[in-house]
Amino acid sequence: MFLCVPARAARICALYVPYTETTDLMGELTARGIANLPIPTEQERQRDHKDGRVPGLILRVFSSGRRSWHLRYRADGTPRKFKIGDYPTLSLAAARREAESLRVEVRGGADPVRERVERKEADTLGDLIEWYLEEHCRKKLAPITARENERILTSPDFSPLRKLAAMSVTDADVAKALDRIERRGAMTMVNRAQSALSAVYTWAAPRRRAGVVSNPVRGLPRRHNERGGIRRHLSDDDLRVVFGVVDSTPGVPPWASVALWLILLTGQRPGEVLRARWAHFDLDHGIWEMPKGYRKRVRGQKEAPFHDVPLSPKAVEILRGLRGKDSAYLFPSRGGGGHKNTNDLNQRVQRGLLRSLNKTEQVVEPFTPHDLRRTASTHLHRLGTPRHVVEKTLGHVDSSVAAVYDRHAYMDERRAALDAWAEQLRETVEVGDE
Repeated sequence: MFLCVPARAARICALYVPYTETTDLMGELTARGIANLPIPTEQERQRDHKDGRVPGLILRVFSSGRRSWHLRYRADGTPRKFKIGDYPTLSLAAARREAESLRVEVRGGADPVRERVERKEADTLGDLIEWYLEEHCRKKLAPITARENERILTSPDFSPLRKLAAMSVTDADVAKALDRIERRGAMTMVNRAQSALSAVYTWAAPRRRAGVVSNPVRGLPRRHNERGGIRRHLSDDDLRVVFGVVDSTPGVPPWASVALWLILLTGQRPGEVLRARWAHFDLDHGIWEMPKGYRKRVRGQKEAPFHDVPLSPKAVEILRGLRGKDSAYLFPSRGGGGHKNTNDLNQRVQRGLLRSLNKTEQVVEPFTPHDLRRTASTHLHRLGTPRHVVEKTLGHVDSSVAAVYDRHAYMDERRAALDAWAEQLRETVEVGDE
């Protein structure tokens, strides 16, 4: 007597075949069979399924549902397991082709596992930085932030470090690189360099790029608090000393002197001044027009809005004296393809201006170019400029309810305030020349 089982029931029963660690589905894996593979429990964590067509090829199924292809083989009598790729990114047919190719290499004496480790060890920090810049910075960060990260990470400060294998860099290696930056007086750069490098490893570790599994920068103390503890404005006496000699100090080239004057006269950020283009200026009407996306983007902004800066007669005079440069930028880089950066200017202040002053009887406490922006703000308030006018002048974003309804640019008020500030600055500096 024969027991008849409907075809549909037979197919259902076939799915409930007793399960073992490695299972053959009708001799070899199929796309439909892979789709019907059960997910292991959290206690099991993973299960391997052999492909009956290519010896050694297995599909590993994890309790999370993720699937990956591996090849089992022997090298020098030692069992090995080599990950080929993830499914379905790597299809069944593609995995078989790759496995067959690897088997040919193994028969020829190759060891894919050992070669992968060697390749990872050969990936330098320079390689990792390039991947980070290409895959993360240039695609996911604001253009200004991406350019700043690239400038820092590709600077000569990191040259010795970039030659090391990325996975073997230690906290001691990083500390040596930061020491070199600190010794040349670039106090602002130290913390930025530390943060930028830490971001590279934070990005790489979960992705196992270049064999990186941890961040050697994490745990290193910050070198300086707010640019080496500097966070101040310059007094009248400071201004008299500094700007009485800045134009004639040997360690300060003309471009740096002009940049410092413009930061002080306009109250804008050093980076905004240094990357300014001539196309943004209307000297006949005394206006600096910053386009959208030009300035530093604040949290919550998709793009920095446009910002108009009125220019005092003194600022226009300085710019007209600079105008002869054959470049789109006010402060072109040495190669001519870009512009000066804040690190260039910081060095001129720390190593040029302040060192020269220290050799004289005129003592000025250390300051940074950004402190000149804070100085402009402080003195504008001292002149009686209303707070909202000062904030508009500096380009600060006011998120208060009142600001939402107040769209007035206060251009006339800002121009009057900056003109008054320029006049006071002239009188302050000229006292030292008498």
